[in-house]
Amino acid sequence: MAPTRNERGFAIRQLMRSCRSATLSTNLPNANGWPYGSLVTVAMDMDGSPLLLFSTLADHTRNLKADNRASLLFEQASRHANPQRGARVSVLGRIRATRKPQHARRFLDIHPEAEMYAGFGDFGFYRMSIDRAHWVGGFAKAQWLSGRFVTADSRASKAIGTVADSIIEHMNSDHADAVELYATKLLGRRGGEWRMVGIDPDGADLVIGRRRARLAFPEPVSDAAGVRDILVALANQARA
Repeated sequence: MAPTRNERGFAIRQLMRSCRSATLSTNLPNANGWPYGSLVTVAMDMDGSPLLLFSTLADHTRNLKADNRASLLFEQASRHANPQRGARVSVLGRIRATRKPQHARRFLDIHPEAEMYAGFGDFGFYRMSIDRAHWVGGFAKAQWLSGRFVTADSRASKAIGTVADSIIEHMNSDHADAVELYATKLLGRRGGEWRMVGIDPDGADLVIGRRRARLAFPEPVSDAAGVRDILVALANQARA
């Protein structure tokens, strides 16, 4: 049975959330709109919308000022001997500046190395509103989806967003052993003092020093109770 659009959207978000960088394509206004590609670091908002940090001196920032339409390519194709077998998605939308503290915090939690320049006057945070996406799940497996099927449910994003900080603090303070097991037993990472720095309807972000790991949930959750249940289930799985 073919996946539903919501199932495909979940798969797309999981791919995007697993990436720390993407290829940004913008239009060069001083070159008759020729496309311009650049490597950018990304983080994901609670609903899966891309968050970015740009310098006003960058070509892509000047391009977006003239035309805020853009696309971001997320891919895992380069991990395969035959890249055509790898999953990838191009998300298209409009990129606008954001001053919301939660967007800055979300980005810096995933990219702590950016803290050294994020406060400079020529840097600012941006967010893409996804209009549509082109998913390629492998050779000859392609599908276009509307942005409303790509981003997470707005009610779930809001419900989890309001309690995210308390969940993260609770896990790091009272269940550090479980966080360590997520990283070592479920994700196969080397041990240490892993911490949780992000939680959303699709999974959790873990870090240790400069290393990051993504704990993907088997299915999206819609509220704090759902987060608790799935974290308990994953901890039991790791201990088993």
